[in-house]
Amino acid sequence: MKKLLLIILLLVGCSNKNDINKFKEEYEALNDSNIEVNIDSNYNIRYLNIDEVVTFLENDTGILFFGITNDGMTRSVVETLLEVAKENKLELYYYNPSNIEESESFAKMIGILNDYLQTNEDDQKVLSVPDVYFVKEGKIIDNHYGTVNSNNVILNEEEKEELYNIYNDLVQGVK
Repeated sequence: MKKLLLIILLLVGCSNKNDINKFKEEYEALNDSNIEVNIDSNYNIRYLNIDEVVTFLENDTGILFFGITNDGMTRSVVETLLEVAKENKLELYYYNPSNIEESESFAKMIGILNDYLQTNEDDQKVLSVPDVYFVKEGKIIDNHYGTVNSNNVILNEEEKEELYNIYNDLVQGVK
């Protein structure tokens, strides 16, 4: 029994390490052609698939981050968000919706997020990035879309601090 528990713990640890390495590689690979980001490999991040996103939203606690690696605003918020998660000892759950396909799970996710989604020019609800959800025991406490009020793609130090404070205030409802 102890061996099985140890193997499970090692596999989970390896999975999280693989996820942060993948995340780091994907984001930093675009540094030459986009906003530069530097991802510390000590962050705790976990990739989710669409089914896992639905399960997370229905049952779990933590921070759910929707982002796309080559999106300017996503790149502008990622380091700040990771820092807030790390300082609050929370895992960051990540989903990249760039290749999302209509499915039962997709429809279920949109139904759960509906009250928080952005509205497009055709007055339809859409999942936009970056969008961060603060979830406690399967209940969305709050979310934050974009950067700060200015919605600048490149943030100055004052805007980064403002964003940090927004995330840090919202994460308190998850703890």
